[in-house]
Amino acid sequence: MSGLLSQPVLIVGGGIAGLTLAIALRQARQEVEIVELNPAWSVYGVGIIMQANALRALQRIGLSEACIAAGFPYSTSVHHEEDGTLRSARQKPSLDQEGLPASCGILRPNLHALLRDTALAAGVRVRLGTTVTALQDDTAQVQAQFKDGSIQTYSLVVGADGIRSHVRKLCFDVPQQPVFTGQGCWRFALPRDPQVTGAMMYHGRQSRVAGLVPVSSKQMYLLLLSEEPDNPRLAQSQLQPMLRERLTHFGGLIPAAAKHIPAAQDIIYRPLETLLVSAPWHRSRVVLMGDAAHAMTPHMAQGASMAMEDAVVLVDCLSDSADVSDALARYAERRFDRCRRVLQASVQLGEWQLRPEPGSDPMALLREMADELMKPA
Repeated sequence: MSGLLSQPVLIVGGGIAGLTLAIALRQARQEVEIVELNPAWSVYGVGIIMQANALRALQRIGLSEACIAAGFPYSTSVHHEEDGTLRSARQKPSLDQEGLPASCGILRPNLHALLRDTALAAGVRVRLGTTVTALQDDTAQVQAQFKDGSIQTYSLVVGADGIRSHVRKLCFDVPQQPVFTGQGCWRFALPRDPQVTGAMMYHGRQSRVAGLVPVSSKQMYLLLLSEEPDNPRLAQSQLQPMLRERLTHFGGLIPAAAKHIPAAQDIIYRPLETLLVSAPWHRSRVVLMGDAAHAMTPHMAQGASMAMEDAVVLVDCLSDSADVSDALARYAERRFDRCRRVLQASVQLGEWQLRPEPGSDPMALLREMADELMKPA
């Protein structure tokens, strides 16, 4: 790769996508710099599910065992009626032959710390509190101008800066705007109930679905998917009473979990939005990955998994090609249909929650997609 990319790679965004890519590039002996706008380099979120395909990507960069040790591996997904009556139980497919479980819940700050510390130890340079303000690409290199007016030259610039990517706005002439799906997602962390050894979902009235997911031996997180017409802007003071009301009718383990609803600052709420950038995902030597290219809803818990797959596939393509343009084209060719399929399936699951259709079978769709994702990216 050193001959293909003679100058450093700039990654805009120091989240899951950017850090996974940075580690993979350093393992390929490529110089890497990350710029992250958040000066604290903190993360937004509570818990996250690493599906089997994400664990396979982490295995590629040597971090699957550390992730599993820091989290809670599990293999079952159990679905209940609103009152707690068992609806169905599903054994999730796993990559047993690769020594990986079906899923692993982990606290998002713990995953971030694992990726961050690995990247820094590998020699990734990181600049915080800044981002690019202009990119000038002459097909052989990219000149990046930063907020302080400085200019540096790179062999490749990667936009890993999320659903409202600034890199995408700078370099892609076709407007790409996120689309609100009609649902919101609520999350908070709490002590793990010993009964929660896998994902436990409760399907309630008013298109609401609540779930409990283990993230360590001592902790789990509660999630709630709810219909939120017109995408309301919620004040922090509203979060606690609104979440409490939305959990009112649930049975099973949810009432006990609801007693742990924290102060508003520890409740994470976000409207669910999607985005899929048309292929190709590059403009000369500027390329998109993760949510900047394909933001999806959490119904399949695949957002982080898709971003991690992007990282290892992009490095594969760069390593196997003698031409940057060809490598970036092949990267999108390998990723687009897979990401589109996951995004569409996630949206479909959300639509069935909002507007159930006769003959719809969410469990069958989940099984179908899980089997598809066992195939290498």
